[in-house]
Amino acid sequence: MFNQRKNKRFSYKPRFQDSEEEKSKERLEARWDELRGNTKRRGNMFTSLPFLIIVLVALFVLIYVLNGYIK
Repeated sequence: MFNQRKNKRFSYKPRFQDSEEEKSKERLEARWDELRGNTKRRGNMFTSLPFLIIVLVALFVLIYVLNGYIK
């Protein structure tokens, strides 16, 4: 009485699909991964999180020391 509809699955394959096209696409993806892997950049030292934290702490210490000279 309260049966839910089941999803229908179709195994559709286009009529004019060439397997050569799939091979060229796979070849392109493999080449893209190869090129992308070779050009990975290392992060800049000045934008790394530990360096920025050290600079921030150094600034707070400098402000504290200079504030002592003002008073």
